[in-house]
Parts: sequence; structure tokens; C-alpha cells
Amino acid sequence: MSSGERDGLEHLQGVAEDDDFDAGEPSTVNMADILDGSDRIEISYAGGEFRVLQEDLELEEVEEGPKERAKRYDFRTHRDRTELCNLAFLSQMGDMVSSYIRFCAEQETPLRHETAEPQLDEPEIYRVQIVDLFDTTNTSIELAPGQNGIASALVYKGLMPCAPWKPTVAITIRVLELYRIQHVRCPHLAIQAFVKSLCDLHGVGYKPYLCQQFSIAYDLYLDIRRRTDERVMATLGRDSTWRLKHACPACTYKLEGEEELIFNMLTAMDGNDSLRRVLRREKTSFEQDDSGEPAVGASSERIDNRDAGDGFYLSREKVDVWARSRVAEVLPMESSSSDEQSPADRWKNMANDITSKMWGIFDETGIFLALCRHGFVLVIADMICSGELAKYPLAVVKELLSVFGMKLGAGYDVGCHFGITVNNSELGDEARTSGLKCLVGSFHGHAHNRLRQLATYVEGMGLEDLEGCERYFSHSNGLAKSCRYASRFHRQQEITTYAKHSDSFETYANLSKFLCNNYKQVLGILKTEAPLKAWMLQEGVKSYDEFHQWLKEEKQYLVGLKKADKTNVQTMEMEYIQKLVNLSASQAKYVILLAEAKRARSDDAPFVPGVTKAELARRHGQEKVEKDRESVMELERLLDISERWTEHSPKWAETVVEIKKRKYKLALDALELLIVERIFELTKMNQSQTGYKMRKHIAKALQARSKAVKNAINRYNTAATLLDPPMPQLSWDQVVDYAFLGDFDILRDTREEIRDRPWTRPAYRLAIDRYFKLLRAKEEIKRLNIEIQRVVTWIRDENAELQRKEAELNAVEGKSEEKAREDREMAVQVRWYREWWGRFDAGHMHNFTKLAGTEGFTGSIKPGVSVEVRTARREARAAAQEALREAVSRANGDVSGDEMDVDEEVVAVPAFVWTAEDESAVLVEEGVVVEEEGKGDEAEAQGVAGLLYQLDILAVDGGIDMQEGEE
Repeated sequence: MSSGERDGLEHLQGVAEDDDFDAGEPSTVNMADILDGSDRIEISYAGGEFRVLQEDLELEEVEEGPKERAKRYDFRTHRDRTELCNLAFLSQMGDMVSSYIRFCAEQETPLRHETAEPQLDEPEIYRVQIVDLFDTTNTSIELAPGQNGIASALVYKGLMPCAPWKPTVAITIRVLELYRIQHVRCPHLAIQAFVKSLCDLHGVGYKPYLCQQFSIAYDLYLDIRRRTDERVMATLGRDSTWRLKHACPACTYKLEGEEELIFNMLTAMDGNDSLRRVLRREKTSFEQDDSGEPAVGASSERIDNRDAGDGFYLSREKVDVWARSRVAEVLPMESSSSDEQSPADRWKNMANDITSKMWGIFDETGIFLALCRHGFVLVIADMICSGELAKYPLAVVKELLSVFGMKLGAGYDVGCHFGITVNNSELGDEARTSGLKCLVGSFHGHAHNRLRQLATYVEGMGLEDLEGCERYFSHSNGLAKSCRYASRFHRQQEITTYAKHSDSFETYANLSKFLCNNYKQVLGILKTEAPLKAWMLQEGVKSYDEFHQWLKEEKQYLVGLKKADKTNVQTMEMEYIQKLVNLSASQAKYVILLAEAKRARSDDAPFVPGVTKAELARRHGQEKVEKDRESVMELERLLDISERWTEHSPKWAETVVEIKKRKYKLALDALELLIVERIFELTKMNQSQTGYKMRKHIAKALQARSKAVKNAINRYNTAATLLDPPMPQLSWDQVVDYAFLGDFDILRDTREEIRDRPWTRPAYRLAIDRYFKLLRAKEEIKRLNIEIQRVVTWIRDENAELQRKEAELNAVEGKSEEKAREDREMAVQVRWYREWWGRFDAGHMHNFTKLAGTEGFTGSIKPGVSVEVRTARREARAAAQEALREAVSRANGDVSGDEMDVDEEVVAVPAFVWTAEDESAVLVEEGVVVEEEGKGDEAEAQGVAGLLYQLDILAVDGGIDMQEGEE
């Protein structure tokens, strides 16, 4: 195109305008697109195309006139514009991801293009408004000939477009990254507040459409980051399940020669309804439907089929496999055995009932979360239009069993109930085979009865409280403001982005601190063993076996007590006695009312017209006597009593004793309930993010509760004195200082011989708890020794593997120029990935080094040998040997098939032999033994470990592991 044609083309750009919303790939090419540079015009060597274009435009102007252009209607709705925009971005996503990777690489080390061919054509110019941190500028961007589309070209320049095809506004990557970091660190910060802050910095007024532009660019940025991470993981040979299988180095990175643990992995799971999302609906009347509930309108949400699960989320289809129709038949009924009976009927905290419902204004009513014991996110599932149904934990357990397999410990606040559900479901066979055990968290266990607390003495748990979900929710609840009115996709994106950042910059950053603090706690507990032995000597307790016997007796006693509580309800005899007492009282009162009525009608009484009050009271009293007499007669008929009982009847005395016991137990239950409420309110009052007004409200409630507790104590003491023998009296100080809510269960049995048993005495129960805590501490230190070495080995192996892959990508031998450039760009991403996780490794090794010098440390911080790495090496050796055998076989076949009359040469196949327990491989060929990598490759891998921690390992292990000898 000549310079004159270019000038004419610029002059013609004002002829046509296109006001269409930029939300989709155009189906036809029009003149306006050609004039503004969006589409190319095909120009041949013969020329003449520019003249034809000019004639077409002049003809269109003559036919329509300058002011009578045909109006173009946009039949697209607001609801599908988001979907069209997403599809348009998706069609260019591959090019944009490649441009982003190249942009990142050139920011680190500008790539050289010495051999690039010179560009004959001048680069295209595209004008766009760029929003940066402190200013907004209108800039002309050069579009390189190799760029596929404007969006890809802008991403290569470090800009995120706000529209897919013809963006007029783009936001710099550093602004979007700044918001991402600030938002995950402070979830309360939403897009609107950040955009208003940018407006303040730029000195312009805030407009609502600015949030929409920023949101489009931010979604695109996060999507490109996700897809870049997928390419990095594919380059490293890690599939979609790799994240879950390696979610926690301390839990999943198993080493050779480890001691067997009772639970290979401890997890915690729970539901949370803070991250609810309002479902947008059409306006409707306030009429009620057939069920009597208010009718709700149809959904009016925009179509958005994007998925931001990023490997954290369980799909709705996986969860719905365990829907109500399949779970209802296997849920435990109230008549389940007392041994495994849930305390749900006592503390109404059983939230996974299949009838749980939620208001119709919400779609996602919360999340169901599973964490490992260190706090890494394993699985997330959305709770849809319901409460905490049983299908959510069932789906989570199914996913964990399929990935991690054997010997899982799953902590759940209603684990006692959920264990029966799992056992009776279709998951039961797999759960029993894999050794799954459902556990109860420490807080929820002590909020239940004493029998549930005894269940927390589970062998293999160590000191783990299984309450990690509560701690996680205390931070993630800050996302509630951003999720409440977001779309389905944006809510999921918010939660996933936060979980990913939390795993990397919170949980992994504090992993060594978690392990070291637990180790120090264990060492402190182990020091209490000497005082316990001194107490045993003083009290005449001969051995630790007696603690086990007492625990067994207490459990048997409480199981029997629960069975008795289910049968010793208010019997008909007790009701009969109560009706007799009522009848006697009403008859006595009627006698008094009759005398007053006669006195009111005596000659001395003043005249009152009509029915007097005394006469009316007499009639009511008579009706009450008749009603009580009918009730007594009905019970006598049911009980087949021929002679009415009196106070001298034998059955009367027995039943009165039972009534006193029942009143005593009711008074004890009321007192226990008030104590539970007091503990919960104190916990809430001292929680973070509890406002001043709420604290004051709770404080006033506690003052009133204290008076109620004192009254309940008085009622209990009154009922206790009526028993024969009387039960112990309780004081205010004694009640509020109870260490366990289950101490009330010991008071429920009124038999004198029970209170004489050792395990009913507070001092003995404290000794029992201390002894079993010592056992759990020894289990914990065993697990910590394993987990610390796993983390150290993970640091070494992960750094070595990523450095090896980075060096492989940076190598240029045997690669084309294009392939070498792509690999160098990907090498930058691999290095960033290594630095992303490795930035905390120095701190971890410093903490482990310091711990290793602590008195009582029995572990090792020498890197071990990963089972996964060793398995990969074996497979690689086997594959190489098989390839060698095939090559030799093909060589032999080619020689034997030669038509020339020569002696057949047979190539000997080396035998592959495992010659030692250390699994060093040798090739035996004609008596020559060539040693391959065995223990030597372990030493080599240790040598590749980064300078980050190598000096620490050498310094410490040389001082504390001398008894193990040199390897």
C-alpha cells in the first residue's frame, strides 16, 4: 500500500462507526472493522482494492445520506453478554497465555533475537487507554506481526484488556497483582474499594462501570495465571491429581524405612455457612405455593460456565451421588446401640441430618472443607440449597479414600454419628477395608457427655485436636462480603484463590513452626511422668495397667447408665402416684372451697345477687376433682389395679423413690445445660472480630446466666437432700471450675457403691487423664520425628528436581531456535514456581536445626529416601532395560535375516540383576560387573541439595546422630 493510499484510508476512517458492544467474535467483516485496523483487507499484486473500497463507501453515503443511516439493533441481552465475552476470550486464551509467559521471561532476562529476519513492513499501531497504579495514559501500542490478535499483543506488553476483540482500556499486570496480593491478605478488601482508591490516586471521580472493567481484566489475569500453572505442572510431568496427592509434605511424602503409624494421615472436616451466596431471582408476588411456603421467582443470573475449582473443588455431580434418596436409608436411627449412640439427642449440634434446609434466597449456602492436621486444604465442596447434609462428608471421605487409601483418621464434630452412617452406606466396605476411623474433635468431644470424651482416648491420635477447620474458618470468613452477592464463578474463584494463597504463604510458611512447637509441647508433657509416678507410689497404684482397667470400668458403667436412662423413664406407676397426689390435693382444696361457698350463702353473709365468687370457685374445684378422679381411674384400668394405692402401700414407697431420683436427674440436667451455655458464651465473647456491642450483650447475658446457675444449684441441692442416701452438695466454685462437662455424668448414678470406686474421685480421674495424655505424647513424638524428616527430604528433593528441570529447559543443545526460546521462557516459570514454595525453606531448616539441639530431641534432620522417588527410579531402570532388550532383539533379528552367507553374530543380552538389599543395580556381562546407581545416587542427590540448608544439616547431624554410625 502506497503512502497516498494510507493517507486516504485514514481520511475514510470517519465515514463508518461501530458502536456494538465488544462481546464476541464478529460473524461478518464490515468496512468499519477494516478501516479501524481490526480486520485486514486482502490486497493483491494487481492493486485496485483501495479504489473499490473508496467507491463502495461513497456509494453507501449517496444511497443512505449522511444523516439517514440505517439503525443497527443489538438483539443480545445483558444476561448472555458475559458468556459471549468469556467465549471470545477463551478462543484467544492459548495465544494470551503464551504471550504472558513470554512477557514474564523478558521481564527477567530479555530474550535475544540475533538471527531474526528484518521486518519489511512497519508495525501496526493500536491506541489504548492504560490504567496504571498512579496514572492513566492514552498510549499507542505497536502490534508485532507475529501477534495473533490485539488481546494477545496487549498481554505481551504487560497489559490486561477489558474487552476481547477491540479493547479501548487495558490495566497493567502490576496493578492486578497488587490487588490480588492485598485481597488474599485482607479478604475484606473488595474490588469496589480498590477501584475507588485508584480513582483517588488518579484524581478522577468514581464511576460504577470502572468496577466492571477492572473485574473483567482481573478475571482474565487469574485465568491466565491458572493456565500458566497448568503448563508448568505439565512440563514437570505432574497431572491434575498431583496437588492432592502432595498437598502436605509432612503427611504425604513417605520415606523408606519409616515406622508404621496407626493412622497414616489425620484429617479434619467440617461445614461452614458464612460463605453463602444470594441467588438472583426475578421479581414475584408474595403469594404462597402449594406447600404454604412463599413463592420465589425464577433465577435471573447471567450465564457464566467458567470453572475456577483449580483442583480444590469437588464437582456437584460427585457430591450428588450421595444425595438424600441414597443416604436416607443408611442414617442411624434413634434406637441405635448405646455403645455407638450419638449425643445429638442431648446437644442439638447434629447438623448433617438429611432434612436440613436453608432459606430459598441462597444458592450456595456454605462450604464443606477437609484439611490435613497441618492445615493444608485437601478438598472443598459447596453446600447447595441446604444445610450440612450427610452427602457432603460422604463425598469428601470417598475422595480421600480414593487418593490416600489406607488408615485414615477423619475428624468431624459429629464423628460418632457419622461413623455409623459411613458403615451403613455403600462406602462401608471400602471404609472398613482401608481402616478408616471417624473421630471427634477435642472441643466437640468435651462438649458432649463423658462417654464421648472416653472415645477421644483413641490410640494413634497423638496430641492432635482435629479442630483445624475452626481455625481456618476464623480467617476465611473475611471472604463473606465478597461472596455474598457474587456470581457462582466469582464466589468459587474467591475461595480457590484464597485457599491456594493460604496453603503457600500461611500453612507452608508455618509448617516448621507447627512441628517444632508441637515437639516442645510433647517434651513438656513427658516431664510430668515423674510426678505421676510419685503420686502412684503415694496412693498405692502398682502399675499403669490399673489406669487401663479403670478406664474400661468407667466406659462399661457409662454404657450401662445410658441404657438405664433409656428404660427408667417416667413409668405409668410414677404417673399414677402423681395423679393420686393431684387427686388428694384437689379434694383437700375442694373441701376448703365448699366451706367458703356455704359461708357465703349463710344467713350472716351479705346478700349477693347471682352466683357468688365463692360458689364459682367451688364449681371449678369440683370439676378439678372429677377430672383428677377420671385420670386416676383410667390409669388404674390400664395398670389393672383393683385396690387404690395409699401411702402405706408397698408399691407407693418404691415409686416415690423413683420420682425423687427423676427430679434429681432433671435438676442435674438443667444445671449442666446452663454450664454448657456459659462455656459457649465465654468462648464467643473472647473470639476475635466480636464487636463491642456483641461483647456487652454477651456479658449481660452471662450475668443473668450466673444468677440462673446459682438458682439451678439450689434446686439441685434441694433434690439431692431428698434422696436416701443424699447425694453430694454442690457449691458455685465447684461447679464453674469443673474441668469436664462429663463430670456431671458421675453424679447421675445415685448408688452409694459407685461413688466409692477410684475412677469416680476427681484426683484419680485427673491421674487417668494425665497418664493417657502421656501415651498420646509418646505417639505424637513418634509422628513428629517422621514428619520432620519427611519435610527435610521434601525440601531437598523438590529443589533438586526443579533445578534439574530448569537446567534442562535452559539447555539449547539439539533444539531448534523456536524450541529453545519456548523452553527458556518456561524455565523462568519453573524457577518462579521453585521460589514460590522455596522462599520459606531457609526458615524451616533454621527451625529444625534449632530444635535438633534441644534436649530430648530423638529424631533426625538428615534427608531420607522417598518411596516415590525410589519407585520412579525403579520404573525408569526397568523401562531402560526393556528398551535395551528390544534393541538387542531387533539387532539379532536383522542379522539373522541377512541373505549373505556369513556366520551369524548373536549379540548377548546383559542380565539385569538386583544383587543386594540396598537395591543397587548391576549389569552382568561376560563376568564384568558394572555398578549402577544405588546408594550412590542417594549421596549424589544429597549433594545436589541447595546451599539453603546444607550447612545446617552437616553441623547438626554430626552432633546428635553419632550413635547411628556413619553411612
